[in-house]
Amino acid sequence: MKRTWEFSLSIIGVSIAAIFLIVTIIAAVYLNSIDLKDMMDYSLMPDSEFSSSEVDMSIKLFMGLLWAGIISLFIALAGGLIAIFLLKGGKAKGAGILLIITGILTIFHVWPLIFFIVPGIMCLVRKQRETVEVIV
Repeated sequence: MKRTWEFSLSIIGVSIAAIFLIVTIIAAVYLNSIDLKDMMDYSLMPDSEFSSSEVDMSIKLFMGLLWAGIISLFIALAGGLIAIFLLKGGKAKGAGILLIITGILTIFHVWPLIFFIVPGIMCLVRKQRETVEVIV
């Protein structure tokens, strides 16, 4: 059975995940190269309600979330590529399960999540058409 829709949606999901991964890595490298704490300390007013430790903690939280997003995008890229090869090999059920798991693991990024969950469900739900032989 041809699974053109599942295949094309998976390719779109993998390419979006790759683009997001490149942009997120560039952002992480840039943010690691500058000192955000010094920039934030100069911009804060003396009567501000945020202390220096709170600003430092929020910067560390942001960087942690950024690296968690990078890790989830690496997983999405690998899982999506493996699922595409499984689809080409004719193992639609295994590819569907892998696409759904990959979609769940990309919880930080909405577009790859959509483009992995939808073909995963399509792989599991669509049935192969039965051929009917007509005897004349």
